[in-house]
Amino acid sequence: MDDLDLRLITCLRSDARRSVSDLAIDLKVSRATVRARMEKLEASGEILGYTAVLRDDWRDLPIRAIMLIEIAGRNTDPVARTLSAMTEVRAIHTTNGKWDLVLEIATRDLAAFDEALNRIRLIEGISGSETNLLLSTRKGPAVPASDFPAKR
Repeated sequence: MDDLDLRLITCLRSDARRSVSDLAIDLKVSRATVRARMEKLEASGEILGYTAVLRDDWRDLPIRAIMLIEIAGRNTDPVARTLSAMTEVRAIHTTNGKWDLVLEIATRDLAAFDEALNRIRLIEGISGSETNLLLSTRKGPAVPASDFPAKR
């Protein structure tokens, strides 16, 4: 996969229902290029399908973790693009301090989790990491501010 494939997957992960025309505009390539890339990614098995993401999807992915990533040099953007294409990476946060990125990771089992960690650690530009499994959730995710009506 090259950079265009990774950017396409990132766009599809945020909204898989977007039209090929919209994707082409965002990626600054032709519709034919987007369609060909999607067909190639489907044929190779990189894209297995398109689905709706539901609020309770975390139940189907019981192995959850937070991974702290240290990036060498000025590699944050390429590393983040590569991570964005990984289905196991549910969220990527920038931060300050020792660590450059905080990842939220979710997998179906420990074998898939181990495989995902191995792939992440091999990404060029990552110089260090620390991973913590989430054992239980005592309070669910925060509600985004956009869910609240604006005060008048």
